[in-house]
Amino acid sequence: MAKSMYNFGKHTREKARQQKQMEKAEKRMMAKQQKANMKTDAPNEDSNTAEPEPAEVTTKA
Repeated sequence: MAKSMYNFGKHTREKARQQKQMEKAEKRMMAKQQKANMKTDAPNEDSNTAEPEPAEVTTKA
């Protein structure tokens, strides 16, 4: 006997659901990575405020 179309539709829906789930997970990972990059990049924009010079160097003038 031939396979019914009912199972074919279920299989297609399940594959689509899994694909959507994988895309969502990938999107979440990318967002998390971008958020982490923003946190690490922010202090490096102005290194003078991130790392103040030692007091000895600034008073020797």
